Amino acid sequence: MHRPEDLLELVANVEQYPSFINLLSALRVKNRQQISDHVESFEAEATVSFKFISETFKSKVTIDRQNNTINVTKSGSGGAVKSLENSWEFKELSDGSTMIDFYVSVDLKAFPLNMLLRDKFGKAGDHIMNLFVKKASQTCEKVGDPDLKIS
Repeated sequence: MHRPEDLLELVANVEQYPSFINLLSALRVKNRQQISDHVESFEAEATVSFKFISETFKSKVTIDRQNNTINVTKSGSGGAVKSLENSWEFKELSDGSTMIDFYVSVDLKAFPLNMLLRDKFGKAGDHIMNLFVKKASQTCEKVGDPDLKIS
């Protein structure tokens, strides 16, 4: 139960991800550009570590503060990730709180590994979303009506 702009800023602050997302051991931002008054883009280089596997991949992040959206796609040709699509849309509800439309799709280059980990991606996505919810409850002001019905 937080404002759309507060949640957008939480998700946009990728440099802080390793401090609360345990699957990320490092994250670096490069080539930050202000495209317009409301749109910025940059490249994020993230290192994902899980058990004995560690993989670094690059993504292009575009933040549109006017439309309350963040879009992420794979950048570059290296690494195990074949394709990545991720989008966040923060929609303000009548009580000032937010409904989040979230989408993520990841394909790995190695088909056997992709098939082996396919069911893990959903669990990892749920885990990461729960970490964002926890971080928002610690850092964002609460707003809204807890009894609001969304139709």
